[in-house]
Amino acid sequence: MGDERRELTKQLESYYRDSGWPVKTGDDGTLRATGPHGVTWISRAVVREDLESEEFEAQIVDLADRRMPEGGELCPLELLPAPDCAEELQSLLDRAGLARCTHVAVYSLAA
Repeated sequence: MGDERRELTKQLESYYRDSGWPVKTGDDGTLRATGPHGVTWISRAVVREDLESEEFEAQIVDLADRRMPEGGELCPLELLPAPDCAEELQSLLDRAGLARCTHVAVYSLAA
């Protein structure tokens, strides 16, 4: 894992832990946090290398389609892009039909 991805992932993990939520790291580079009412939040740091991968769009679509085991609701998906690829990530979400999905969010380091 590169330094930039590691730092972004650390920020995401800290955010969830500061909220008191348990966090697990997935084999796929995502974090899984269990929030109120057992909601499983999936998050992923996004770096330039991801956007250059031919498989990345399909991976994001797959993550956005994950459902919670209990009620089958879609898991919220939160993406934290490196500053140099935020716009390109948003374009990818537009192309994939995920930009208007209420369960998919893109965070900003400025926030």
